[in-house]
Amino acid sequence: MNDNRRQALGDVLVFALLVAIGVAGRWGQPEWCFTPTAAAAIFAGRYFSRLTVAAMVPLAILAISDLLLPAYDNLAVMVATYGVMTFPVALGKWLGVGAASRWGTALRWATCGLVPATAFFLVSNFAVWAFQSNYEKSWAGLVTCYGMAVPFFRWMLAGDLFYLAILFACGALAGLPLPQSSQLQRQPVAGR
Repeated sequence: MNDNRRQALGDVLVFALLVAIGVAGRWGQPEWCFTPTAAAAIFAGRYFSRLTVAAMVPLAILAISDLLLPAYDNLAVMVATYGVMTFPVALGKWLGVGAASRWGTALRWATCGLVPATAFFLVSNFAVWAFQSNYEKSWAGLVTCYGMAVPFFRWMLAGDLFYLAILFACGALAGLPLPQSSQLQRQPVAGR
């Protein structure tokens, strides 16, 4: 088998595995949002060289898992959810851009761990308040909506951190190539 076919087969397997992990995670913990969806999206953004392929990972996870989960009561809430869950793909791309210092790398990883749950919390709850809920359409109603969602936010944040560590550790143990890192040119060390 030539290298291009081997790489294509590996890409299909990684895509399928990320989607399977994401779907199983959503079906296993839908009530508390402790899922691997954002982590799978970040990993896809880091692994796949094409943004469109990477973005299909969280969209496939949501579309397949939504077949058995309670339906969205509103199209706008569904669109907001799907949109905000593709955002972590961009964070995965950002992980592989340019060389960063140790502090810069730590900042990137912290951002990947904290931003997806925060963005989801802000966007999805605003959409629920604006388009679906019985919350009063006022500042007080919006604050109440966000306040009621804090337990879900905590679980989603914990899930993002947990699954981000697990997926990238497993990827490293499996020796998966991360295409963006191959674009970085390493300078030879003088005297060696």
